[in-house]
Amino acid sequence: MIFGKIDITPKAVETHRDSYKIDQLSVVGVRRAFLPFGAMMAVGGSAFGWQFFDLLYPNERIGLAIFVSVAALVGFCLGHLQLLSRDLRGSELRGAVWGTYGHLNRIRRQIMNAMRDVAHKDR
Repeated sequence: MIFGKIDITPKAVETHRDSYKIDQLSVVGVRRAFLPFGAMMAVGGSAFGWQFFDLLYPNERIGLAIFVSVAALVGFCLGHLQLLSRDLRGSELRGAVWGTYGHLNRIRRQIMNAMRDVAHKDR
């Protein structure tokens, strides 16, 4: 699942905001932007639950467990596709498309295959 849209053509990658020429892309990466925050919230919530387990009511324990699980899941699953062009070096064009890490990683591989095809046609 992705938030936004992305179309990969033999000449360009078009997102919902920008278009990038395939031959001018220098970085195509997928990052888990919320992983540190999600891990910190999950570890902190778990430590809190461990320390105060005897003082918490059962519904508070369940709520804390849900919070810890959701924080860890969001941190692990969400990511963003980073597309940087050689011409725009130093500018902030990082979060081109947001979505699940696995889906964005498959899109990254498709973009890399298109970049490889363009490089082989130029030879």
